Amino acid sequence: MNIHEIDQSLSSVSAIYETLRTRIALLEYSPGTRLSENTLAAEFGVSRTPLRKVLQRLEFEHLLVRSQGSYTTVTEVDAKMLSQIYEVRMVLAENLYRFIDLPIPSSTITSLQKLAEEAKQLQETEDTHLLGRIHRDVEEALAGAISNVRAREIIENLYFEIGRIWLSCVPKLDWNEEVELLSSELRELIAVLERGDLRGFGFRRRNQAAMAFDRILKVISRNDAQDD
Repeated sequence: MNIHEIDQSLSSVSAIYETLRTRIALLEYSPGTRLSENTLAAEFGVSRTPLRKVLQRLEFEHLLVRSQGSYTTVTEVDAKMLSQIYEVRMVLAENLYRFIDLPIPSSTITSLQKLAEEAKQLQETEDTHLLGRIHRDVEEALAGAISNVRAREIIENLYFEIGRIWLSCVPKLDWNEEVELLSSELRELIAVLERGDLRGFGFRRRNQAAMAFDRILKVISRNDAQDD
């Protein structure tokens, strides 16, 4: 394999990884969904070797788990695991000021401003996929401001592991409240980042994570009560 072919192979693996991770995050593959290696390899036009590299990476990030045969299953998250992940997220949020350098990249603030404008569409239509995609794009925009590479990877991985759980709860939450929370979150984040207030930024991220966890836990508790 020459250098050009290696570059193409790496590019293909990266593209498939981003596609599958996004599908999991936006519930195109909901928790418990079985993915077939043969089907995915045919869809992306690759052999099973590069595809397995992608699946192994997603398994390492706790988004997939190997099943018997050639199937891989999208992981589910129970209340205990959810609590543990949010606990870590909130600790990291409080300490974000340690991982961000000033000045904040103008591209980060510009991206958040564009997402704030896009979020206005949600006031007119209950588009859960759009809501999830905007939340994901917010996370990616904020990750771009984190200068510590390892911290950025951990924070991104934690979001992708549990952001989908919040999104699955949205139909049982108050839509207008979720839209307003997103809009107010964006306004607050833009304001503190424009001021370069990194401790304020971390404080707001921690509070936003705590509120999200509280809303998700209420839905899960109601579901458990109904099952009983």
